[in-house]
Amino acid sequence: MKLLDDAKSFNGNVVCVGVQNKDLLQALSKNKKASVFTIDFTKRRGIFSSRKKSKITNGKKVNIKKLRKTFKKKSIDTLIFDLNEMYEYFKYFIGDSIIITKGKIYIYGTSQFIDPKVLINRYKRYNTTAFLEINGDNFTIIIDAKASKTTWFKNKIYLVIDTFHNIGDMISVALIS
Repeated sequence: MKLLDDAKSFNGNVVCVGVQNKDLLQALSKNKKASVFTIDFTKRRGIFSSRKKSKITNGKKVNIKKLRKTFKKKSIDTLIFDLNEMYEYFKYFIGDSIIITKGKIYIYGTSQFIDPKVLINRYKRYNTTAFLEINGDNFTIIIDAKASKTTWFKNKIYLVIDTFHNIGDMISVALIS
């Protein structure tokens, strides 16, 4: 896995969102040049709510939709996240990850939820370059977000477009089955 090899050479702030891979976390903890923040998801305990809250390693809880407020604009050098954990928040996370990251974004997971080429196209709208590595059902996407630019209005337009695409996909799957 290319991500494990790259984890040894990360510099600066590294944020891991929903990462459960023990080998990757161990490789990041051995890296002395990087300060690593891990964000784990826990179920919210409420009568009427089953949404997930995230928790940063220093104990502060963060709503995943307010990740952009927690980490300021272009303050993260490397962002790593597991698509299997992040899929239900992914439409918000695309724009937020572009805003808060000034380096590379690593996405890994299985292709049962979404096609990796669709992910690459959604990130290329923000003027980024992407590299795809596929190993069976698993994939790794490396996105270089150094030259990325976005605005508030552009994020809202893409959010609406992605929502309509997701609704269309759900209807087509329902009609086929």
